[in-house]
Amino acid sequence: MRIDFESSGGFANLQLTYHVDTDKLRRERAEELLKLVESSGFFDLQQSDVAPEPRGGSPDMFVYRLSMSEGDRQKNLTFNDATAPASLQTLLALLQKLALEQRAKRI
Repeated sequence: MRIDFESSGGFANLQLTYHVDTDKLRRERAEELLKLVESSGFFDLQQSDVAPEPRGGSPDMFVYRLSMSEGDRQKNLTFNDATAPASLQTLLALLQKLALEQRAKRI
């Protein structure tokens, strides 16, 4: 599965990216990601399922762009902290952690 994750914003306007093909990861990490993707129902979500941003939204919110593809399944969603489906919270936390780890290795 191809996963492309981007987040930006927050108090410090932190920009994070994490792009990966799970076939190229350690088996344990790949299984963890695939399990979280399936349990989150990501491929069943529609952009219309993501609630619109509340009026007067906080400028410190993170904005997320998440794209995944596997075989004939492909999905792209954009949302923020306030509109992110609860089912994605654990997956988002892991993707942010992986993005930070990847960024630290480049520095």
